[in-house]
Amino acid sequence: MNNAGWTWFAIAYQCGFAYAVSLMIYQFGGLFTGNVNVIGLIAACAVLGVMIYMLFFKKYQESTKLTKKV
Repeated sequence: MNNAGWTWFAIAYQCGFAYAVSLMIYQFGGLFTGNVNVIGLIAACAVLGVMIYMLFFKKYQESTKLTKKV
């Protein structure tokens, strides 16, 4: 990444994303097997809702100016 800050951000983002996906898998699996944790299920539904919003409903904006001289 050519920058320590961006490297640590990428590592933290990937760890957070992996935790969110594993939370959803665990909680939805517990729902189907009858082992329900209500607070965890609400958190998993909220994370799923945020992911769906970011995938389908958030508009993509392309940058119109360069920040560095090429």
